[in-house]
Amino acid sequence: MTVLLQNEYLTVTADPDRSLVRTTRSEIALPSPDEFIRVHTEALQIYESLVRGRLGHLVDLRQVPMNNDPAFEAATQRIRGMLVQDFAAVALVVRTAVGALQVKRLVRETHSDNVVVYHDEDAAMAFLAEVLGARASRISLLPGGPARSTRPPARSAKGR
Repeated sequence: MTVLLQNEYLTVTADPDRSLVRTTRSEIALPSPDEFIRVHTEALQIYESLVRGRLGHLVDLRQVPMNNDPAFEAATQRIRGMLVQDFAAVALVVRTAVGALQVKRLVRETHSDNVVVYHDEDAAMAFLAEVLGARASRISLLPGGPARSTRPPARSAKGR
């Protein structure tokens, strides 16, 4: 594992052998929505440097202190969605059933359809491996050799 970012709130690592990024949130409570945005903007800069469409993202939230303050949630809504977007699949691991309910609600609010919530890290890893394995086999079946993007080619400004 390669450490991509580490601070008192987050550790972001990469496992190229598994095509996986792991973000682990510490037990230290974020003091404000502004600090949440600052810390997670650092992580977002790391994520944006990656080819996220080919990566799984395991987000370990088991140590995070509960915070269901509506003002905090509202202030952080936009950045939360950005943290999981564009990854091939995202598995969030939480500690409690109440935490799972809260996280599922937040995921629905961000319209992140590539995100699944788990209590068990092994199950989360199995889900990511399955999704990434299925994507790899579809990519390898494409004619013309090595992996290609599944996105349509961009049209030039001249052709528009």
